[in-house]
Amino acid sequence: MGGQGDSPPPGAGDRGTTQGGPVTTDLLQKLPDLPAGPTAGDGLPSVRPTSVEQVAKLVGWAREERVPLWPRSSQAPRRHGLAGGSGLAVDMSTMTAVPMVDRRNRVALFEAGVTFAQLADALRPEGLRPVMPLCPRGAKSVLATYLEREATTLPAFQWDLSDPLLCLEVVYGTGDVFRTGSAAGPGTLEEQWSSGDMQKGPMGPGHADWMRIIQGGQGSIALATWCSAKAEVLPLIETVHVVASDTLTPLVECAYRLLRRNAVDICFIVDANAFVDLTTVTAAERAEATRRARPWSLVVSVSGGTELPRRRHEHYTAVLLREAREAGARLVDPPAGSPESLLELLRKPSAEPYWKERRSGASREVFFQTTLDAVGDFVHSFREHAARAGIGPEQIGAYVQPQLGGRVTHVELLVACEPGGEQEADTEAFAAAVAAPLVAEGAFFSRPYGEWCRPALASAGSRDVLERAKSIFDPDRILAPGRLGLKGNPDGYNL
Repeated sequence: MGGQGDSPPPGAGDRGTTQGGPVTTDLLQKLPDLPAGPTAGDGLPSVRPTSVEQVAKLVGWAREERVPLWPRSSQAPRRHGLAGGSGLAVDMSTMTAVPMVDRRNRVALFEAGVTFAQLADALRPEGLRPVMPLCPRGAKSVLATYLEREATTLPAFQWDLSDPLLCLEVVYGTGDVFRTGSAAGPGTLEEQWSSGDMQKGPMGPGHADWMRIIQGGQGSIALATWCSAKAEVLPLIETVHVVASDTLTPLVECAYRLLRRNAVDICFIVDANAFVDLTTVTAAERAEATRRARPWSLVVSVSGGTELPRRRHEHYTAVLLREAREAGARLVDPPAGSPESLLELLRKPSAEPYWKERRSGASREVFFQTTLDAVGDFVHSFREHAARAGIGPEQIGAYVQPQLGGRVTHVELLVACEPGGEQEADTEAFAAAVAAPLVAEGAFFSRPYGEWCRPALASAGSRDVLERAKSIFDPDRILAPGRLGLKGNPDGYNL
């Protein structure tokens, strides 16, 4: 969460955010002629631009009036609301065009408000599928997901941590419109398409990798209006399998072996609590699934691709069976439903209620990166920290997502809580505070939000570079001030 369109999980607020209230009525009357959007959950008014020209005009107005802009592109409901402070929300959730899908290059170009269901519908006629996180919220923006480098469930197809994001069209805080990568030209998009250029090259223009300056910036460097991104071939044959164990170690070894052989497409590990939350909705389903679930499960899919699909599927299914046996684990049925229904579930966004909120009605996430062989130590440490904070094991779920073919791992620890009361506030405080000891133990918070910025960036040599980049691309510091711990405008804001 937290990228263009969404806000950070820990709610302690970012250092340096604006204080005060929403934009005044007098300022709103000076707004460019833009469609008004609904008031955000924290009371901020919003506008809904429908083109890059309108976004550029809005940024120019915000510079002149010194008004902070908070970008968002996911549709309501949003998991955490806006990042905080004052200003104006820039709602791009109605920008939902998918002007280009190309099967030969396995790429699509789409606007900021496109959801995963909408992108899947556009890709399916071309025999393609989107690269997705684990059952994202139905209203989640694909562009926001990719900008935030959220972990996806297809590690075998990820060659760089920036994948699957390729090219971007953005408006910097200066008001300048810019296109990154091969989308920079020459020529319009239509002219590039007619010459065979499908915006597949993320580097450039020139020798700089501009996309990486924007990706992970949490909306503090630029507002993105569209992107191009990789898509993958929808396999003719695909089956999902659950490899279970009473401990995590055999599944780590099995995952390493399968990923080295490029034998599986979907690949992730969940504990019993997370697996039950993912696969059940009703109380009756939950009770039965809890009884059947093993302490740890490795979920993988074996596909046949498009060339000799049956032979490939048979070969890698045999590889899976052998590697699971040698690692000391065994194949079982899912705790709820069938393997076929599990595969269908993993190909779509989450049904409501959102799977991370099904246990108690709300939850908080703590996520970071490490290596797959270190996951067990971090899970143990997190549970100890939680116990000292009065959080029981029944509240905690673990989701482990290998990335880059298994060379790095996203660890996501979920703490369930009841919404709207003291327990939620205590859980929020715990999620914000636990980052510091985890960083000291070696966890890498590659996406630091809110209070996570302090320990994550305390010794980062890149802090000064980030401040300098902010000064270049957003000199008046109107874009999401305070995100990533970056300074706001020293002269204040017109609120």
